[in-house]
Amino acid sequence: MSAPHPDVRRLLDTVLRSAPNASEPTVEGIRSTSLATGELLGGPGESVARVWNGAVETSHGTRDLRWYLPFEEPARSLIFFVHGGGWVSGTLDSYDTFCRALALRTGRIVASLAYTLSPEVRHPQALEEVADALQCVRELAALEGLPIDILAVCGDSAGGHLIAAAMHCLAEKGLRLPDAAVLIYPITDASMRHESYTAFATGYSLTTAKMEWYWRQYLGQNLGQRNAKEADPLLTPLRSPYLSRFPRSLLITAEFDPLHDEGGEMAHRMKEAGVTVECVDVPGQIHGFMRFRKALTDPEWGPDAIMNRIGRFLDQS
Repeated sequence: MSAPHPDVRRLLDTVLRSAPNASEPTVEGIRSTSLATGELLGGPGESVARVWNGAVETSHGTRDLRWYLPFEEPARSLIFFVHGGGWVSGTLDSYDTFCRALALRTGRIVASLAYTLSPEVRHPQALEEVADALQCVRELAALEGLPIDILAVCGDSAGGHLIAAAMHCLAEKGLRLPDAAVLIYPITDASMRHESYTAFATGYSLTTAKMEWYWRQYLGQNLGQRNAKEADPLLTPLRSPYLSRFPRSLLITAEFDPLHDEGGEMAHRMKEAGVTVECVDVPGQIHGFMRFRKALTDPEWGPDAIMNRIGRFLDQS
């Protein structure tokens, strides 16, 4: 596809249209816009058998964990989900519709983590919270009466970054990793030097300038300082020396996304390290499209169709 999907084009021309000469984002503006856009384009959440709130203890305190049971007869398979939002936005509520759909279309229990956002805290706190939760989520599931045989991790955008960096941390310490991973248009390279940052710098909702802003919120540093540390696998997971220990993975990229190329490179490096990787490059779509279930209904490449693909991938575990 050489142009955005017609449904995506309509969104870019209306709801997702960027104002010319827009001022620099604010944290409050980003959070309110993300919530409103998700509610408008995601639609109401579907019914599942049960949803309840729990908690997980991390080295930085207690964090909320929301559980989704898709059907009365629970599967012995769990998806530990970490939401995106540039480390700045995203909540359990704003991803509720997404998590319900993910649970139903994969047939898996979903546990969604509410990590602490930036700029209230800076790197590496959110990463450490994710890594801590990932280490104990199997035991937490058992305490909820949900014995788990297969653990998968899933994250979109900044959530994909936190998942990949957390797996690096666990591998570095020789700890147990999940059985499968799903990274949805993940941030994997702090350098922002891939060609897609130039090709899709503006006009496709997420902009290169906004990504620079997100990095500043996450690190509390300017780009020069960040670039001095870009080889750090906690910031650039595709440079992890432990990729060979990563589990079989599904990498999902969107054609018109500034993050497109770094997701593809992550898949390539993992394959080179000997990991079984499936890469789905979704034509015609933009960054964040998986949250827009109500607006994007293409039967092959819409959010629901991709969630079904995730389910088929996990079925192979």
